[in-house]
Amino acid sequence: MGLKIFSIIFILCGLFVMWFAVFGKKKEIKEFGSGIPMNFIDVILMMIYRLLPSIVRKVLLFSLGLAISIGFTYIFLNL
Repeated sequence: MGLKIFSIIFILCGLFVMWFAVFGKKKEIKEFGSGIPMNFIDVILMMIYRLLPSIVRKVLLFSLGLAISIGFTYIFLNL
């Protein structure tokens, strides 16, 4: 039961990320990946994200949200 609730929460998070990618403002999307990098891989990913144009960032965020939603929907339906 707990894993189903966990899956529902992450499905909603994925839908929010997709909504944000479609309807978010350019400034908000640019600041979406900001934060303190914890390791070297985070630094590299943050640099790549900052160098990409806004439309590519939106596509990446939408893809991330879609992957999260599909993955946790699969987990939810197979329990």
